[in-house]
Formats: sequence, structure tokens, C-alpha cells
Amino acid sequence: MSPEINILVFVSSNCPHCPPAERLVREVSQDYADKGVIFKKIRTKTPEGKELSRRYNIMGTPTTLFMDEEGNELKRIVGVPSESNLRKKIETFLGMRQSFVDRIFGSKTK
Repeated sequence: MSPEINILVFVSSNCPHCPPAERLVREVSQDYADKGVIFKKIRTKTPEGKELSRRYNIMGTPTTLFMDEEGNELKRIVGVPSESNLRKKIETFLGMRQSFVDRIFGSKTK
């Protein structure tokens, strides 16, 4: 079974870049939902959003966090991600794509 990856997108209501970032991350995440990717939008002005923003040191929006099933941060993208970069990160975390070093030297997890 693939690892679970939670993708949190931190947005604020006065941010002009947040709607396109949220839309892109939501749409791409849906393509991987059957592989364990869970998407969640976090509004930074809500009580939950304020708590999570403090916990993960969110300094600006939009910010996309990739989290493992234990809640550990794997990667952070500040701003609107490109679709190709977003897919590459998701596929890497799901084990669908080898890193550059693993492609050159071979994976130690084989």
C-alpha cells in the first residue's frame, strides 16, 4: 500500500494568488486520491487555520505543505506551484518516481 500524503493549502481571503493555487492543487490531488493523497484547504483566518499556521510557521499565502501520515512536513511550496512540479513532488512522495540520485546510483531500498 502507498503511503498517505496530506496536502494542506493555506489560503487567505485577501490573497489574489490563493484561488488559482487552491484550484490547481485540488484538481491535481484528485488525480492521486486513489493512491492515498488527501487534499485540505486551510483558511488562515479561522481558529483551526490560525493554530495550524502557528504550528507550521506559515508566513505567507498561498503555501502548500506536503505532510506524511504522522503529520511531519515533507515539502513546502510558497506561491502558486506549477502543475508539473506539483505532480513530480506527489509522485516522488508516493514512491512512483525515483530521485535523481537513485536513478544514477540505484536505490538503497531495493
